[in-house]
Amino acid sequence: MLRILGILAVIAGSSGCALRIVRERAEYLERCRSWQELFELMEHEIAFQKSSLPEICERAGTRLSGNRKLFLDRIGRAFEEDGGETLGEIWRREVKLIFRKEPVKKELEKEVEELGGRLCFEDGGLQRKILQDMEKYIGKHQKEQENISRERNKLTLCAGVMGGLLLTILLL
Repeated sequence: MLRILGILAVIAGSSGCALRIVRERAEYLERCRSWQELFELMEHEIAFQKSSLPEICERAGTRLSGNRKLFLDRIGRAFEEDGGETLGEIWRREVKLIFRKEPVKKELEKEVEELGGRLCFEDGGLQRKILQDMEKYIGKHQKEQENISRERNKLTLCAGVMGGLLLTILLL
């Protein structure tokens, strides 16, 4: 009886590890979606409010939650404090803080970091275009990651169950 319980515990443990890996991949996709939502919101604010980027960041931050809200609030406040920094410098600093908490792939991280520098010297029409391009880039990245995750998730779950079975055979 104890052996059966031990076998079930080993299989459940290895399957649980595999499920955790699958959940981490899903959380990554959610982070990509939230960045895409942020840039879409900023693009709409530029299109309809015709305000400067610091004001847009401050206003758009009220419509978000979590780290994206904190990110935009900090950018808006940094301009109010007027520390002499450009939007690109402030953007890069705040993005790095967010990526320490919620890491993304290096290529996506690089694109998001450079976005602030590209936005700060352009007019409203070009800012909208840059943000739309970024939304498309993140959407493409997200679809690639979904396709990769779909295949890897199946393999991970199978490996978790099979690993548990292998461990029980080796322990018997």
